Amino acid sequence: MAEVQEKTAEDILLEDILNELDITFKDKATKKKIREYMQQGQARLEELKGDTINFATEKTARTLLFSFCRYGRSNAIEQFEHDFSSQLTSFALNAAVANVPEKESGAADESKV
Repeated sequence: MAEVQEKTAEDILLEDILNELDITFKDKATKKKIREYMQQGQARLEELKGDTINFATEKTARTLLFSFCRYGRSNAIEQFEHDFSSQLTSFALNAAVANVPEKESGAADESKV
């Protein structure tokens, strides 16, 4: 009897991306190529955020990753950052603001009022 392997979060994300790209046929080479785009996109977005990302729950990151993979499939990754510059900047700024400790955020210290 064949063993049933549990799907990893990466496998599930890859399936979601393949579905988004309308890749419904089973082709190992295509799947490998899309997985490579996915990993490149994940690395770039995590670099911008400065932290790991849960692509199952962080919708903005997920949307950007799907777009990155679409550009990769079209051999246009170098165009991705140009076309999505405002979204990527917003993504990075939101992550930076979320990571600023309260005392550095410029908020008034209410205990001194």
